[in-house]
Amino acid sequence: MRRLGRAPRGLAGALKAASRVTSAGAFRVAFERAAVAAFFGGPVLWGMLTGGVADAGASAKACETPPQVLLHVCEGEGAASLLLLPEDWPPADPERPDLLVTGAYTGKDTRADGAAAPVGLLIRDGILVGRNIARMDGILVIDPADGQPRLHRRGAVTLRGKAFDLSPLEERRAFFEAAGAAGASVLQSHLLVIDGAVDTSEVDGAPEAARRILYTKGGAFGIWQSAGPLTLDAAARMIAAQVAPDMALNLDMGSFDFCLARRPDAASEPCGVIDAEQMPGRLSNLLRLTRRAP
Repeated sequence: MRRLGRAPRGLAGALKAASRVTSAGAFRVAFERAAVAAFFGGPVLWGMLTGGVADAGASAKACETPPQVLLHVCEGEGAASLLLLPEDWPPADPERPDLLVTGAYTGKDTRADGAAAPVGLLIRDGILVGRNIARMDGILVIDPADGQPRLHRRGAVTLRGKAFDLSPLEERRAFFEAAGAAGASVLQSHLLVIDGAVDTSEVDGAPEAARRILYTKGGAFGIWQSAGPLTLDAAARMIAAQVAPDMALNLDMGSFDFCLARRPDAASEPCGVIDAEQMPGRLSNLLRLTRRAP
């Protein structure tokens, strides 16, 4: 790793420097040093990415940031939302620090207006965008009442106290109506951890790629990212060991890797492969995670 005074510029450089090491502890140290060096002397984004755990006191002890986490939000300190592309791009300038990342997978099909279509179920602010349920077992629900991202199994999705099994058509229609009435946002992907247990298995010849995962833990949530290429099973086992989440959902990455860290008093910092000019016509959706100001 370079000396602190010569660290790569920006969050992308910090991730690149950190990825040269393999152990969880070494990764955390490398990432912290690269990030602090990159932003020292100007608006520091690292406080956003750690979720404020550098603050002294009981709150820091109650909500520690795990290794390899891009953003960790303590209970009651943030919210999530879903952006539909290209309709919701560009988003308004942030009033508080946020992180924009690729959410659900984008398929080869297009919507009626020619825009890229998501794979599986997708609802944005109560509006049904993709109604076809895929075989993937994970469902993310964001209720605007509190903005908290909640992860569920497809057969046991809860919204405002009512449970739905999304496999039968009638229950799925009832859920669509409930989500529409609540103005909820929903997307579908692969669940990797369910109720604290890894829900994947090793597969011969499984592809390896960089992985980005949304997790929930108690009232906290965050984004974990691998330091290098992993199979889904290996990524599931690594996040289980490092974060011990209650639930974990795989997010799209690879050639669809978009990541942007923003805060009101600083220039945006890219942390993905796709730049902002390419992204709106290529992706179907983004997940936005926000930290409330302390």
